[in-house]
Amino acid sequence: MPLRDKQILEFWDRSKELRLANQKYKKFLRYFFGLLLANDAAGNDITTNSAVDKNKKISAAVVAKEDGIFAGAEEFLFLNRGLNVKFLKKDGSMIKNGDKLVSISGNAKKILSRERISLNVLQRMSGIATLTCRLSEKSGKARIAATRKTLWGLLDKKAVSIGNGLTHRLSLNDGILIKDNHLKVLGYDFEKALNSAKGKSEHIEIEVESKKQALSAAKTIKRLIKKNDKTLYAIMLDNISPEKIKSIIKGLKNLNLCDCILLEASGNISAENLAGYANCGVDIISMGGITHSAKILNMSLEIE
Repeated sequence: MPLRDKQILEFWDRSKELRLANQKYKKFLRYFFGLLLANDAAGNDITTNSAVDKNKKISAAVVAKEDGIFAGAEEFLFLNRGLNVKFLKKDGSMIKNGDKLVSISGNAKKILSRERISLNVLQRMSGIATLTCRLSEKSGKARIAATRKTLWGLLDKKAVSIGNGLTHRLSLNDGILIKDNHLKVLGYDFEKALNSAKGKSEHIEIEVESKKQALSAAKTIKRLIKKNDKTLYAIMLDNISPEKIKSIIKGLKNLNLCDCILLEASGNISAENLAGYANCGVDIISMGGITHSAKILNMSLEIE
């Protein structure tokens, strides 16, 4: 793998952390699913409790109602601990309308009381994975990445990774990102901002809104880089048109600054204007819409 590709993954990919094998992720799922179940009063489902015998056993299947990418297997299994679950599709698999995705059997009350939340998890994660995959196919040489504009936190990030996207930061302590409001507080002193970040993280990114700011930030980064320095630097080109980004990259190349800095395009990028950013020279295209506005992938739970 080329060095720059390795650096891109190191900077923006946290998919290895979004697994049940990671205790932090498992802790998040336990907390998050606990909130969902408590909010839905799953332990006091009066309809199921009044109509279904407590010892009744049933079998059911989750069935796809439209085409897309399947996501959420680990999370569904974790949510339905104590039941017999068999997956007929793996995370990242292409699925078709009518496909049986999961078989589940066991106590009827538990299956029925968790039906809606279980489906919500699979539908939301599969919807995000599907949208991410479709946009990634149109992103040219650049990789699609999520932002922190999430509704379901790490679950949304996990779904993006299943859809072949990159996760970006998982939290505020996962790398330094100096944004416009930080710069406003510092009087747009790029040198002060970057100097203060040096040594605090191995991943440092700064947001810029113009060619002048991009060149100023890049020159400062070049001065900060020392021999055998493991720190990776990135510049986020925020709300800048593809044409202006091309001009900025040309300016960076003329000053021999591109090799030491990764480049991200961000801000109001959608499926409609993605093509313009796809081959403008950036490494990453971050899109908030893949997590805050993704449509669910329709599924149903059917008793067998």
